[in-house]
Amino acid sequence: MAIKDNLVEIENVLSKYNAKLLPVVKNRNVEDVKEIYDYGYREFAENRLEDYYNHIKEIKDAQFHFIAPLQSRKIKEITSNFKWIHSVSRYKEIEKIKDNFNNNNLYLQINIDSDFNKSGINLDEVYEYFEYLVKYNIPPVGLMCIPNIESDPKKVFSKMEKINSNLKKDFKNYRGELSMGMSNDYEIALDYGATIIRIGTKIFI
Repeated sequence: MAIKDNLVEIENVLSKYNAKLLPVVKNRNVEDVKEIYDYGYREFAENRLEDYYNHIKEIKDAQFHFIAPLQSRKIKEITSNFKWIHSVSRYKEIEKIKDNFNNNNLYLQINIDSDFNKSGINLDEVYEYFEYLVKYNIPPVGLMCIPNIESDPKKVFSKMEKINSNLKKDFKNYRGELSMGMSNDYEIALDYGATIIRIGTKIFI
């Protein structure tokens, strides 16, 4: 199936929701990214700085989201180049972001199913992290999660929706974005309030 057909299929599902598709272009060549760009997309997700530099060199008016775990030594470079950062999960990262803040939109990554192999904030620490960012006047715009592949996506995304709903009640200026749902579970994520779905594989199969 062509990239265009895959995009149309995903957009047909999205049309029922107030959400957007964020194409994940990690490990993709410039021609692949240009093809998506030619269909009207201007925002893309990256997880490697090297790929980002290859892509932005050829697609200068695109904007990019950083979705990979953060390395402290690269945070200055990331805040300089990415308007959206989806993977904030440690106090050390927040300190570095604070010192290099560039009007970035920050998402707290939640370890929603307590997976020891994944990055993310524990459920009982979400409010503490949220308030820590608010203290520095860089409040998060949303939450992100990458569930364990063996977890029940309905249970996982339901938890995310509840946490997000409570934050919206308690922090009146919180935008409440939810970055969740990938190629295998995005339709379920949309049912539980996802505002951004991050899809790579399903676009390029």
